[in-house]
Amino acid sequence: MLKRLVNSARISFTITPVDPLLIKSGQATVGGVDMSFVRTRRNDGKDEPFIPGSSLKGVIRSYSEKICRSLRPNGPVPVCLPYVAPGKEKPGEECQASCGLRLEAKKDRLPTTDSYHYSCPACRLFGSHVFTGRYKSSDAYLTHPGKFIPEVRDGVAIDRLTGGAVPGAKYDLEVLVSGEFSTSIEIQNFERWQLGLVSLTLRDMEEELIRLGSGASRGLGRVRAKVTSFVLDYYGTAPNGFVGLAALCNSKERQDYGLFSERAGAGPLPAMERRGIRHCCDITAAWKEILAPAVDDLTAYVGGVAWPTALDVYLKKGDTP
Repeated sequence: MLKRLVNSARISFTITPVDPLLIKSGQATVGGVDMSFVRTRRNDGKDEPFIPGSSLKGVIRSYSEKICRSLRPNGPVPVCLPYVAPGKEKPGEECQASCGLRLEAKKDRLPTTDSYHYSCPACRLFGSHVFTGRYKSSDAYLTHPGKFIPEVRDGVAIDRLTGGAVPGAKYDLEVLVSGEFSTSIEIQNFERWQLGLVSLTLRDMEEELIRLGSGASRGLGRVRAKVTSFVLDYYGTAPNGFVGLAALCNSKERQDYGLFSERAGAGPLPAMERRGIRHCCDITAAWKEILAPAVDDLTAYVGGVAWPTALDVYLKKGDTP
């Protein structure tokens, strides 16, 4: 199933700083600021700030994991910690070791179906060491090249005893106080609950509840997102409404991949436009309302998902099924 296209969601949105924004560059500067904004060369080779797709994906994944944890406050935590190796869990991280790192023990005989089936909700969407995931993120570039306002700010460490500045601990940082970035994400072969999870994150980004970059606890990083395009694609036969993989695959595929059966029926969609084998549906004007059944699916799925128990049982087997 992963070797063919069944459906996809293509989402474009803009990001505007509300508070000063700093996405730190990993490159050292000579004679410049201590912390510089990451830049790239585009548009006649001129340097301009941008937001790497990896940074966006990391923030969106982290926030999505918080949503999943909030949907199941009692009982086993429903998502893993992707950076925690098995056996290296700290207090409070029990039963949360990375899905990918745990499944790597069977990587030589791990079917694609099992790498998806036994992964936690976050790894199913965003990927892991053994599974690329459904989610693809692009870099965010300036909507209007050249129209941005950088600013250099001073920072200093505070002495915990005197409350004053620590001598020699001054630093400066380059932040962006104005500018608009545009980016896009694509989710291929989506289960409907996965769009529910992404929609909740995008909604909170629109309401300025998510911060990007460095210094989030020091007044930096608050941004405002705006969805500018939201298109659903279905390949082959057009569905009768808003459905995901579970409604588009056969019973064996649903069982092999552990797909979640959609709780509500197929919600209505606007008229579709046929483009070759794709049936495209633009839901930009009402994406929050149309994706409401997907949020219901998310709540039901995360509340009852068998992770990590199913993964524990699978890894104890001598051979893969």
